Amino acid sequence: MRYLLSIFLIATHLGLFAQNVNKQYVPERKAANRVEMALPEVNGYTVLRCDFHSHTVFSDGLVWPTYRIGEAWIQGLDVLAITDHIEYRPFKEYMGGDFNTSYELALPVARDYGIMLIKGTEVTRKQGVIGHFNALFIKDANAIDKPDPEQALQAAFDQGAFIMFNHPGWAVDTCLLTEFQQKMLDKGLVRGIEVFNHHEFYPRALSWSRDRKLTVFASSDIHATINDVMETHVQQGAVKTFRPMTLVFVKEKSEEGVREALDNRRTLAYFYGNVAGEERWLKSLFLASVQWEKVSERGKSISYRVMNLSGIQYKFSIDAAEYILDGGASIQISLPAGKREVSMLVLNMHCYEGMHPEVSMVL
Repeated sequence: MRYLLSIFLIATHLGLFAQNVNKQYVPERKAANRVEMALPEVNGYTVLRCDFHSHTVFSDGLVWPTYRIGEAWIQGLDVLAITDHIEYRPFKEYMGGDFNTSYELALPVARDYGIMLIKGTEVTRKQGVIGHFNALFIKDANAIDKPDPEQALQAAFDQGAFIMFNHPGWAVDTCLLTEFQQKMLDKGLVRGIEVFNHHEFYPRALSWSRDRKLTVFASSDIHATINDVMETHVQQGAVKTFRPMTLVFVKEKSEEGVREALDNRRTLAYFYGNVAGEERWLKSLFLASVQWEKVSERGKSISYRVMNLSGIQYKFSIDAAEYILDGGASIQISLPAGKREVSMLVLNMHCYEGMHPEVSMVL
């Protein structure tokens, strides 16, 4: 009886305590919002938002691998590669594990978020002599740890890796191919190139991509947090700025689909309102994004509503007039009544050094 009475008194005491808890959460807790850059289907391909160059504390980054995943999800990415350096690991005294650890830690969280995580690493040698290269779709980063840089890249290639040339103009102020880099391109070991990295655009590298048939990339190369060092998701009027990303045109949303697209150079580099890459894909993206609709006809002119289905702001000129069409917005344009076709020079699209694509649409 005394035992039952004790239980009753304890339960009553806990109940009274619960009723008198004096604590509030300020601000109220809310779920994180994912913000995606809207992209239309292009020529039957799904367009994925990708970043193939990022770092964690397992090389010279400042965040845990799982943080990179949550950050990528919030900022609207579909695909991420963690590419920690093999040769440069300043925190190795504190970070255990082998060269695959950052990927292995991040993979379960990536699956939970629905982020496609590509296994990669960075081969890092003296800039301006050898350079830096990302190996994507690798099987084992440990096997790429070779003293000779050519042997390291060959080991990655032998695993089936897709190898890209990182930031060709970083720390050297210009884009010049060294003897080693030329050799790697000629051998076919290196098949992609960053035309944008972090905050640097390399127009010369864009020209190389066309001349040498290389896949183009835009990468954050992020080491700290994205919000600490980049202006992303910044709202300025109707314009939203997104992190640098590679737009990949895939037949299917899978690792195999992404790899097939990289092999066939179906990519564009997006960075701070600019898009760079092969002219046919620039034109295809623009034509899938921008629609013209006749509104009214008065005298010798016709008024059109021009709509942008994508989240990319487009800047273009028609004859001598320039226009800005924000992502997800519409503008009005008047043209002569007899005009049956309109030609637009898209000024924030880049297909070669100093060149922009010209897109024609039937009205």
